Amino acid sequence: MQVDEIKDKIKVLVGEQIDFDGHFNLVVSNMNENMQQDLVEWIKQCNNREIDPDPSPVDHNLLAFFFKPRVTNIRGILTKRKNSYFIALFLDKHKYYDRERRKLGFR
Repeated sequence: MQVDEIKDKIKVLVGEQIDFDGHFNLVVSNMNENMQQDLVEWIKQCNNREIDPDPSPVDHNLLAFFFKPRVTNIRGILTKRKNSYFIALFLDKHKYYDRERRKLGFR
């Protein structure tokens, strides 16, 4: 799938206001189709509350879902306001993922 197709699918699931952070376009364009489908399925599970989010230690109104597939160093963070809307989907390599986790207050 193309990057724009993935973004459109995600927006249908979680809303138009979501931001795509990190090196989202580059990472998605380098993913194979199975990984892309896994990402969309994970977002669907987050949206349907099948996966429990982690509350941010520094912002008590912020929830984070963590995407950590086993076969790659690609990582993702889907953030959401408590009882409200999804904010951003961060997707990048492990190094940048760790930096983003720390910015959100996770160690």
